[in-house]
Amino acid sequence: MANNGSVLLDELTRLIVDLRRNRADLERQLIELDEQLAAVETTINLYRKAGKIHEPEVYKSIVPELKGRTHIDALKHIASRSGGRLKVTDAKRLMSEAGMIRNPKNALSMLYTIISRSNEFEKIAPGEYRLISHVQQKFT
Repeated sequence: MANNGSVLLDELTRLIVDLRRNRADLERQLIELDEQLAAVETTINLYRKAGKIHEPEVYKSIVPELKGRTHIDALKHIASRSGGRLKVTDAKRLMSEAGMIRNPKNALSMLYTIISRSNEFEKIAPGEYRLISHVQQKFT
């Protein structure tokens, strides 16, 4: 009986070692994926700054879809339609065209306040935000 217990203990010990090795491998893969994701995002930002990426044509169809939404819902909708990204100046223009903004003079300040209080977005560049739920949906 003692022999069976020691065999079982040896097997369980080997299993622990294997599982730890697998975990370390997966952690390395996750770090590599995070690095690749950051590299792609950096490339996109560089192309945007260089003017080589223009905002998608989908913006033209967004304005009618914004009517009747709350400000935060409109911002989330704009971001989801543009790959999870939101440029505040584009949101101001679109929401103004949809009649959601009464006073364009304080519109940017209002939008920055809504975004910062919502906890729905993370800042990725000056005037640019990423919809957090959009990022989480990609990995689920």
